[in-house]
Amino acid sequence: MRADGYRLFALFDDDEIVSVAGVVVTTNFYNGRHLFVYDLVTRADRRSEGYGTRLMTSVEEWARDRDCESLTLESGLWRADAHRFYEDDLGMDRYCYTFKKELG
Repeated sequence: MRADGYRLFALFDDDEIVSVAGVVVTTNFYNGRHLFVYDLVTRADRRSEGYGTRLMTSVEEWARDRDCESLTLESGLWRADAHRFYEDDLGMDRYCYTFKKELG
């Protein structure tokens, strides 16, 4: 994944990883130059303590420094708590559905 530009960011509390984000800067017609967040995880026992917001704020600043026009991510339809976090805490908009077809 590193060869494709994937970068992993982590937020620590003392020497312990609490939250991680895996991202790629990419360009397409739909979003222009943007940061795509592939992975965003905060330890279940540390959620709602502000770690995810702090990490995503840092990732957003990193994307701005790289001339990204937007930050995008996908989230499973069943993840209502995550959607509230993205919309209410991060100020993101629900923008579209993603469709998937397995090729195996």
